[in-house]
Amino acid sequence: MRAYELYEDVKSLEKQLQDKYPDIDTLFLSLNDSTIRLSSIIINPQARKTGVGTQVMQDLVNYADQHQYRITLTPGHKDDRHGTTSTARLIKFYKQFGFVQNKGRNKDFAISDSMYRDPS
Repeated sequence: MRAYELYEDVKSLEKQLQDKYPDIDTLFLSLNDSTIRLSSIIINPQARKTGVGTQVMQDLVNYADQHQYRITLTPGHKDDRHGTTSTARLIKFYKQFGFVQNKGRNKDFAISDSMYRDPS
């Protein structure tokens, strides 16, 4: 696929997820080569702790595996507006989906995000 087609594919995924899960307040995905970057995901306050975030992440991971995309992200910091309670809890959450921290022997100097997940 050409770069533009890949971009459209990821933007289509972003829209599909927002349509499927109306409780998503903000979702921003971007594409660089064959890497999807999850820049932002915010769930509406009334839908938090209901599993919506888990479902969105599972759909995103399934899509990435199906199309052989790597996913990168940097967990947010404590921010009540975004619904994040702590970076440590977010790291634990993302590890459930196969993300690894970009440090130590897992360090990939080609990316600047703090976590990544290779397709399985």
